[in-house]
Amino acid sequence: MPNAEKIKKVEELSSLFQKAKSAVLADYQGIDAPELTRLRRHMRAQSVDFRVVKNTLARQAAKNTSFELLDDGFKGPVSLVVSFDDPVAPAKALADFAKTGGEKNPKVLCGVVEGKMVSADQLKAIADLPSKEVLVSQMLAVFNGPATSFAGVFASLLRKLVGTLDAVKEKKGSE
Repeated sequence: MPNAEKIKKVEELSSLFQKAKSAVLADYQGIDAPELTRLRRHMRAQSVDFRVVKNTLARQAAKNTSFELLDDGFKGPVSLVVSFDDPVAPAKALADFAKTGGEKNPKVLCGVVEGKMVSADQLKAIADLPSKEVLVSQMLAVFNGPATSFAGVFASLLRKLVGTLDAVKEKKGSE
């Protein structure tokens, strides 16, 4: 029979799942307490929610949400890494933490990004992508390229015309 504390935790997790854009499950087994504290601090700095959850409560909370796809992933000691703003933030935050050179890093198991189930390999590929701002600036550079090239060609034609007119002026002036 569920007690009030468990019901409260399920409701809390359920509201978390309803607000979240993405979630990643990671195996934190083998990470000692100081390293886990450092991991939590890193996740907070990245605006990502990191929680160690009870699997049965998480399964109940995920029902009727897009995170129900994680049902099979809630096995063994898992942590839940959730983002409310950027869908790729959990994957990037875990990859960044792994680059900081800790003794033991959480092992990414699977995740849900914008309602779609993704594997650990797909999450690694997502984490390697440049940020949204960098991608937007790259796209703008691609769109701006032809206009910049046209302006450069037009400017060089004008320089040649001015150079030719100066040459004609000097020739007429010397005659």
